[in-house]
Amino acid sequence: MARERVATLLFPYAYKLRVISMSSGLSQPFYNHYLNNPARPALFVEGQFYTYGELGKLGGGMASFLLAQGHDRVERVGILARRSAEAMAGILAAVWAGATFVPLNPKYPEERLISILRQSRLDALILDEDGMQALTDRVMAHSPKLLLGPRLEERPMGAGAYLIGRQTFAGVKTIPPPVPIAGEASAYILFTSGTTGVPKGVMVTNTNVTHFLQVSQARYRISPDDRLSQQSEITFDHIVFDLFMAWGAGASVHVVPETMVMAPAEFIRRQGLTVWFGVPSGIAFLNSMRLLRPGYFPSLRLSLFAGEPLPKESADAWQAAAPNSRIDNLYGPTEVTVDCLWQPYTESPAITPNRGVVAIGRPYDGMRAAIVDAENTFLHQGQTGELAVCGPQVAAGYWDNPELTAQRYPRLDHPEFGAGIWYLTGDLSYQDETGIFHYLGRVDNQVKVLGQRVELEDVEFHLREVCQTDLAAVIAWPMHHGAAQGLIAFVADAIPDQRQVKELLRHRVLAYMIPRRIIPIEQMPLNLNGKVDRKALVAMLEAEQLQHA
Repeated sequence: MARERVATLLFPYAYKLRVISMSSGLSQPFYNHYLNNPARPALFVEGQFYTYGELGKLGGGMASFLLAQGHDRVERVGILARRSAEAMAGILAAVWAGATFVPLNPKYPEERLISILRQSRLDALILDEDGMQALTDRVMAHSPKLLLGPRLEERPMGAGAYLIGRQTFAGVKTIPPPVPIAGEASAYILFTSGTTGVPKGVMVTNTNVTHFLQVSQARYRISPDDRLSQQSEITFDHIVFDLFMAWGAGASVHVVPETMVMAPAEFIRRQGLTVWFGVPSGIAFLNSMRLLRPGYFPSLRLSLFAGEPLPKESADAWQAAAPNSRIDNLYGPTEVTVDCLWQPYTESPAITPNRGVVAIGRPYDGMRAAIVDAENTFLHQGQTGELAVCGPQVAAGYWDNPELTAQRYPRLDHPEFGAGIWYLTGDLSYQDETGIFHYLGRVDNQVKVLGQRVELEDVEFHLREVCQTDLAAVIAWPMHHGAAQGLIAFVADAIPDQRQVKELLRHRVLAYMIPRRIIPIEQMPLNLNGKVDRKALVAMLEAEQLQHA
């Protein structure tokens, strides 16, 4: 199914958002502040403030150059950068030029980066210094020819590419207004872990993002006086909230330095942040470092957590440290545009029984949620099954993968809501008698490791390649409040030295995807269906843990 058709099918179910053929786009609010409030702070990064005027000149200059390509229309722009000024300006430039941005991490192993470059077929690539370092000869062979980099000078690169230096796009005299864009066009494509070892690209449209931002602004009322955090990598869709919620309101974004990402307490205090958006595991780390003292974050008025289950004790510790803050637990896969369910943490919090975590709550305005069984039949309240979501935030599907799109985005007829395109999240859940949804874990083998999404089959694919074996299994271990602290691998054949295996994996997968241990096993336990019995592997680790207790 072509992505245009997938997107068209979604729009009849955009309940409260009228879809129009063209929209002003994500950058229009920024552009308005650039014209009317150029001296207002827009971004703090690496110890430097950028005003709306300064950032607008940088991002708008890049956009102007992207638009100057004439008949060679720039449709997809890669952002190969860490959380730098070039990255934030590059994202702004892409949407300003009416293009789709594709975030890429310079820390990606070479093979993963090449795989995404092959799939995405970029027209241009925006780089910072880390991105420049990631351009090995092999990566360059798959990169677009148009590169916008942090260096001042222009110079030719390998494989016929040409680097446009900052002095060219920063010297643009006239900044054009943002390009009007179609609502069904992709705002960004975010590549996530795939079950075959090949990353899959989620296409999120401008209509999807617009609805998410409108609902979020109606709830949180971000104002020009707010100072929002930016903690996640640009390949984590929290970046959409961080940047466009702030810039839509004329507020400022504050990028947490790399050295303080795991322990941002002092940064929150020093910057006087008013809005914090992070992952729950960060609370546990700060707590273990004894950095969550009562009243420590008086400036925070809003604290949002997503990406993994939020334990009640973590929420309590954060509430004590930020007594003036509202705490919301958010839920949402990339495929449903950042977050689509939310649960406020109140004096009588909704806690999932036998889990000790905050419930994932109710759907955003205009969204629908329901529970389905293995045959996609809708279940009743109280019954456990797979969480399915419908509405204007449901993305257009997977880039160049109509089969997977049709599988994960089926058209279903709900007895109350009618026919629509539903995204099957793969999350085990149920809805209680009050209408609140609770998360119980994964239906499949997708897990969260320290807040990052990992397909166990993805790691297994690379492990089989490295170990030259047909039978390898990876499990999440240990688990704490539904989130994995790491991975353990089992291999049914003799394996090379563990250090050698991990070193080989380091060139193929991200650091958090490398198993902590690789255990050789004489015979892999199988279930009645002939599949690897992961529960038996977990039982082995539990027995080992008891022996050493």
